[in-house]
Amino acid sequence: MLKFLKSLFQTPQFPAGARVNQLTGASGILVVDGDGVDGRVMAQTQRGVLVEWPRTGARWVNPDALCQQV
Repeated sequence: MLKFLKSLFQTPQFPAGARVNQLTGASGILVVDGDGVDGRVMAQTQRGVLVEWPRTGARWVNPDALCQQV
């Protein structure tokens, strides 16, 4: 139980090569951003997650704004 509670406050970790989508919040509703679909994680540092997007190329993204595809 304690491990679960700790996980709620940790920064999400994404392995290199993982497929991700970027989420945007509008009025408390999370939706997938049109340009942030089907990205590949290149690296993750303290700066954020470097994601290669098919439409817009590589850019840094806040890890809290990503969800991993399964």
